[in-house]
Amino acid sequence: MKKQFFIPNEITSNFDRADYPFPDSEVYAIAFKTDKAALEGFLPEGLSYIEGYEDTMLLRINRFESTEKKIRPYWESVISIPASMEVNGETIIGEYAAQLYLGSIDPESTVSPILSGQLLYGYPKREALFSVKGEFGKGDINVVKKRHGKTLCNVDFKAWTSEIPANLGTAIPQGPMLVCKAIPNVSGNGWDVLEINAPGVVEGSLKVKDMRPMEGKINGDILLDSGRILPVKEVIESYYMKFDWILTWGTTLHNYIK
Repeated sequence: MKKQFFIPNEITSNFDRADYPFPDSEVYAIAFKTDKAALEGFLPEGLSYIEGYEDTMLLRINRFESTEKKIRPYWESVISIPASMEVNGETIIGEYAAQLYLGSIDPESTVSPILSGQLLYGYPKREALFSVKGEFGKGDINVVKKRHGKTLCNVDFKAWTSEIPANLGTAIPQGPMLVCKAIPNVSGNGWDVLEINAPGVVEGSLKVKDMRPMEGKINGDILLDSGRILPVKEVIESYYMKFDWILTWGTTLHNYIK
């Protein structure tokens, strides 16, 4: 089998390659409980729910920008759940990112991150319309995310007035992001790529600049573009974080084809 072959530069020149520096990234996160029945069939084969967290999910609203790579500021929303998988006899506990939605802040500002996320890493990214009232990191905000005319989520974050918890940010198990990369064969018969991978962060690049609790509220249920409805039963934790980080190449944890 031929392992090396020529690829014209024109195929890969539409976006820059890793690494991607993201200075002053801002994130609002809210952990919540949903119904276990609503998550039936949610995890890909090979991933397992973590005992005690079978109904615990995390919703993030991100503001990212990478001027060095000519990526303008954009909104991103990630819905995820704690999960584990066996890799070479070792149990890896991480965070399964089921869906990622991106929205423009400046005109066309989601084009590069959607393309690079899908083509370089295989992230399940799609576009959405974000309505953000308030300024990130500077007071109360409301975020409404819509896709094809349907409201997927409506979230409020307000300033925390109680004592700051000592264990802030630990409502769910910590670990690598787990992403299912699925690229169908052009013939429609099977898959060209079908794997679980984990994005990489350049060692030492993650620097937290600000982290504080918030009063978070999810107004109504969360709707995924697959039609799945995630009832919101209880908010466990909400917080704001500002940090620097550098995204680099990821790691394939499991290949379903080979």
